[in-house]
Amino acid sequence: MDEDGDHVIVSDDEEEDDVEEVEVLPSKRKLTSKVGLEMKKMRINSEWKAKCNWCPKVLTAGSRNGTKHLRLHLNICTLKKLKTKGGKTLSQSSLKVSAEEDGKVSMESYTFDQDYARVELGNMLVLHDYPLSMVDHVGFRRFVAALQPLFKLHTRNTIRYDIVGRYKMERKKAIEYMSMIQSRVAVTTDMWTSNSQKKGYMAITAHFIDESWRLRNILMRFIYVPAPHNAAAIAGMLHESLVEWNLDEKLLTVTVDNCNVNDKVVEEIVGKI
Repeated sequence: MDEDGDHVIVSDDEEEDDVEEVEVLPSKRKLTSKVGLEMKKMRINSEWKAKCNWCPKVLTAGSRNGTKHLRLHLNICTLKKLKTKGGKTLSQSSLKVSAEEDGKVSMESYTFDQDYARVELGNMLVLHDYPLSMVDHVGFRRFVAALQPLFKLHTRNTIRYDIVGRYKMERKKAIEYMSMIQSRVAVTTDMWTSNSQKKGYMAITAHFIDESWRLRNILMRFIYVPAPHNAAAIAGMLHESLVEWNLDEKLLTVTVDNCNVNDKVVEEIVGKI
């Protein structure tokens, strides 16, 4: 299902096609302006089809079929009517009921926010380490549609873009915060090798006391370290991270795991700073 697809099953007289194998190609005969804006023409199993941008419906779109049935579908499409009115996208307002500590029940107005829900979807995938492919699962899409029909569920590529963007933003905020702390910083490192790919990774964590005298820690980097994993390579990665986070002049201690090469790593780090 592409990014413009939706996640509510709508049934009418036309049968939906299996869209497992889709090839999007330029067509000699384009859809008319109205239909072309609200449907995407594609080739499925060697036949031209038109997929509704509002719902999962896929209809025939060959040159012999015309566009009357496509216009008819757009006129009766339930999701289109639900999401638009007078050319404007609808929002959904409702009452949010919550219980107070004293047992009283409070009610407040709630308006659905597509952007906020989209951010929270990415947060959920990261928090629970769910695969990005989860957003393509039919059961999950139906479940989301049942909870909130107005929510437009995007593809895994769009969600990946959101997550990477959020990571870069949070990382920038963390670096700015660390540059302002007054305390010294203790750094711990740990090398880890994946069982499947046999590749080495290094986790670098900063530990410090904040302005409220609370012990805090931040995972600075989880970085791939190419072979060979010698002292020069590990020390180079570690020093690069310290400089990037502006911690090379705030470093108090470096704690490494129990490996012979790490004695040399500490020596090289001390020499670099």
